[in-house]
Amino acid sequence: MPGRWLRMLTWGMIGVLAGVACPLGSPLVAQIAEGGAAATATTLDPERDRAVRLAREGEFDEALDILRALHSESPEDVGLRGDLAAVLSWAGRDGEAIELGGHLPLQSLPPIISEAIARSARNMDRPTFAAGLYRDVLDRSPDRVESQIGYALSLVEAGQPARALERLPHLRALSADHPQAGIAAGHVLAASERWIEAAREYRMVGTRAESMAEAFPHESRSLRALGADHLALGAMRRSPAPYPAELHAELLAGRAARTVEWGSTVPERRGPADRFLAVDHALATVDGALDEIARLPADEVGFPLLRLRFDRLVALRERERMADVREGVRELEAEGVELPPYVQRVAADAELALRNPREAVLRYRIALEGWPGHPETTLGLFYALIEEGRYHEADDLLVAFIEGQPTARRSDGMNEPVSNPDLLPAVLARHLGLAFAGQLARAEAGLADLHARAPMNADIRQELASVWLWRGWPREADALYRRTLAVDPERVGARVGRASAALATQERATARAVVDTLLWLAPESEHVRRVAQDLRVDGSWAFASRAELGRSTGVGDLGTRDRMLETRIVSPPIANRLRLVAGSRRADARYPEGLGAHDRAFAGLTLSSRPVVAELTGHADREGELNPGVSARLELRPDDRWSFDLFGDSRTTEVPLRATREAIDGWTVRLGVARRSHEARRWSAQAALLEMEDGNRRQSAYLNIEQQVARTPGHRFALMTEGYGATNSRDDAPYFNPRRTLSASGSLLWDWTLMERRERSYSQRVSLTGGAMDQADFDLRPILSAAVEHRWVVHQRFELIYGASWSLPVYDGVRERRTAGHLGVTWRVP
Repeated sequence: MPGRWLRMLTWGMIGVLAGVACPLGSPLVAQIAEGGAAATATTLDPERDRAVRLAREGEFDEALDILRALHSESPEDVGLRGDLAAVLSWAGRDGEAIELGGHLPLQSLPPIISEAIARSARNMDRPTFAAGLYRDVLDRSPDRVESQIGYALSLVEAGQPARALERLPHLRALSADHPQAGIAAGHVLAASERWIEAAREYRMVGTRAESMAEAFPHESRSLRALGADHLALGAMRRSPAPYPAELHAELLAGRAARTVEWGSTVPERRGPADRFLAVDHALATVDGALDEIARLPADEVGFPLLRLRFDRLVALRERERMADVREGVRELEAEGVELPPYVQRVAADAELALRNPREAVLRYRIALEGWPGHPETTLGLFYALIEEGRYHEADDLLVAFIEGQPTARRSDGMNEPVSNPDLLPAVLARHLGLAFAGQLARAEAGLADLHARAPMNADIRQELASVWLWRGWPREADALYRRTLAVDPERVGARVGRASAALATQERATARAVVDTLLWLAPESEHVRRVAQDLRVDGSWAFASRAELGRSTGVGDLGTRDRMLETRIVSPPIANRLRLVAGSRRADARYPEGLGAHDRAFAGLTLSSRPVVAELTGHADREGELNPGVSARLELRPDDRWSFDLFGDSRTTEVPLRATREAIDGWTVRLGVARRSHEARRWSAQAALLEMEDGNRRQSAYLNIEQQVARTPGHRFALMTEGYGATNSRDDAPYFNPRRTLSASGSLLWDWTLMERRERSYSQRVSLTGGAMDQADFDLRPILSAAVEHRWVVHQRFELIYGASWSLPVYDGVRERRTAGHLGVTWRVP
């Protein structure tokens, strides 16, 4: 340990041993003056005796004048030169003392002369020279206390802590009668960073000698170096004398910082009542320290006070009080305080949580300038960039970070390297970033590879399950979430995923139970709040309405003008499975002979119970005769990919609008099958039978295949192929009723997300379609269409859709031109 540090550490009574000026009334100075030069002076010369007495009284200048005058008269008097050197040392004139006494035959002089010159040598940063002088004294007088202490401390200052440790038995043997020796023993141990033993030595001194108040600060410093800030402050509370204000404030700040650090750990018990016990205790500790520091001299506590304010922001962040963090940061910046990197990171975390990712990005970058490569700050910047929609920049950030990370690290005291703990979180975050950017297949492949290599890792399991959920496989995701929770039952992320998967499969009872547990485990979590909101939205009243208006140039199936308005109201769930439904549907079209229309109201109920969704409704006309009917739908979803649908209606609105002018009704039955492999590929097929009262039987089939071909952040391109075929049994129906119809088309779909901020988004879909229609008795004709649709999701409870389309349909070989627009709204009411 450097001698300069030790001299800074040594204060109070130990200052005598270090050679610094002390009050001359202290017992040790009196002992030095009386036991050495004074005795010699009394027997030799009254003037020398008077000079020593003056030195004892602190009158160094007069004493030195007398001794110098005597020395000039007798320059060969070795004893006089020794007395002069000793008094020069006591007067703090260390350079002169060494120059005069360095060439004396010290072996023939009293030990006190050598000790005085040795003290000056230590003050002049010549510990090796001092150690030699002390060693020489001990060879002559092994019982010299000051030399025992001075020799040990000189070795420490000379950078020889191992040799200093050899002096411990001597110091400990002296410490019972000489407390200074016990303090020196503590210094020797501290020099070798044996902080526990050093603190023990200081405590024993403070316990034995009530007058040795300086032992307590040394104990506090040793405990602080050990990281035991709470014990360090406890030593200060036991001290009979007040600490210096700066050390007092440092101990308060250190204890508060350690409490805040511990407060960020997860307590053994979790729940609304005790989730933040540790953090709240940390905040109370910081606030108490701030109050105590306010009573200390302001000019001596500047940095500890600032550190406390910084740590308070850290505790507020852990307490999820992000608005308070923002306010505290702004107060500091208004005062002109330059925030250190870790506080900039806290401020960035708060801005990100408060949905200000742009400011968060700026602060994370500032933090990384002073904290290059810091893992948590790098991940914070990554998620802020993701929130901003800057996916490529976020990916580049993590790629560079991962490339700079070793796969393993060798920790102190371990023979074998251990896995780098900073690498896996970054790799997982990068795969999640790919998923956020729409690259779900790449994200799944990377996570599946990690899972194959570490199948029991709960972090990998959880994120892989999340990607499966986003790809449309809620059951598989739920199974993996459950396996994750078997390893870590209190993992919040996996429980959030389970709740989302249960909502996706219409298992409200499961979702409610999981959310209730989450609200007990981590009510402050943003993810928990979101899934709880999802559950509330799913359990609210839902109102949906859609209106369409179209115009055509001919008199085909939809006439010259067609309209449609459909409204549907769904109740909150009853016993988690049943919902009441009600609504109406009106569709009409104008033909040369008049208006054809369907105008009906319906009511019924829906049952959702994995794997079945069933709906039964009754309906009737709103004008004229009631003409009641009933419809039923049954959907079976045996797994995440397949679904089967059966629908029947005793009085269907699929009867052509033109046929309603002739009071023709009919019934229908439809069977469908669909497979959704993942978010990029799906297909469906339907077969239907429509039996009308005029004896016409229409049999139809429909096939739809959609394949995503490209995906970039904000853009999705897909190809869709459709095929339709129908036959009719009647040739002379008073409505469009070809004997046979076949059509095939291909579409290019472009989905463009223009804005996305958490639950808010604005997107559009553009489709271009081309194909051909083959109608019996007519030539094959091409068909074309184009459409654009905008979708606004203002909130989970409100969604607005509107769009327009243009098409060139063909009826009975005649090409028409049709334009149409639509408007839809979905509103969920609490």
